[in-house]
Amino acid sequence: MNPIASTWRQLVQRRLWPVAVLLLAALVAVPFVLAKEPEPIVVPPPPAAEEPTAAEAAATGQPVVALAEEGDRARRRRVLGARKDPFAAAPPPKAKKSNKADQKPADTPAEAPTEPTGGAPATPVTPPVVTPPVEEPKKKTYPADSLIVRFGDAVGGVLDRGVLRKRESLPVTEEPDTQPVVVYLGLTKDGKEAIFLVDASAQVTGDGECKPHPSNCETVHLGKGETEFFDIVDDAGAVVAQYQLDVVDIKTTKKPSAAKARKASRAAARVAAQVDSGL
Repeated sequence: MNPIASTWRQLVQRRLWPVAVLLLAALVAVPFVLAKEPEPIVVPPPPAAEEPTAAEAAATGQPVVALAEEGDRARRRRVLGARKDPFAAAPPPKAKKSNKADQKPADTPAEAPTEPTGGAPATPVTPPVVTPPVEEPKKKTYPADSLIVRFGDAVGGVLDRGVLRKRESLPVTEEPDTQPVVVYLGLTKDGKEAIFLVDASAQVTGDGECKPHPSNCETVHLGKGETEFFDIVDDAGAVVAQYQLDVVDIKTTKKPSAAKARKASRAAARVAAQVDSGL
């Protein structure tokens, strides 16, 4: 059986004979197409580039360049500026002008003010005033249970101010025959009043309290801010002098209370016991 005839019969039965005809025509046309030379492709010439104007060159940032023609090369061209010889020596560089403030070194000391040329004296420079440190005043201390009193002649109105200690007397005189008017014995238990021993020849009047009785004033108790007058009488009962005593302030010494003293003694006993047990 012929294979070509059997193949064609199968294509006809399957209705594929048009495809076989196209394939056969393509096989016949391929050698003719390959043997034919292709026509050359004509490339059109590029358009001539127009030279940009000065405004367009400035806008685009491109330099304006003009091509020199044959006639321009023969003639002399004009250039800006003076003609320069390329083989001549270069001129020396010019010195830069520097600012006077830059020439002055940073560590130059300030110049002292000079006297003006007009003859007027220069204004003197006042040195700064240095204020010395102020020392705090020390707190004044007073003896224990002392008094600040004013004492003097009640008629004259001049009273001397001073500190009166225990066992001191008033008035203070150097004459051995002068009898004191009062003697400061000390303070009461509460520390609010001062006790004064009064001379037998003095009659007492004022803010104080006489002890044991106003008719028999052996001692007088005066508190802070109180005043007492002492009239000295002679044997005939005439007043020969009158003194004034003002208690300005009482300087007491604070003593620890009994409870605090007992507490301190107990603490000391505990410390002593601990030391003994450690030994």
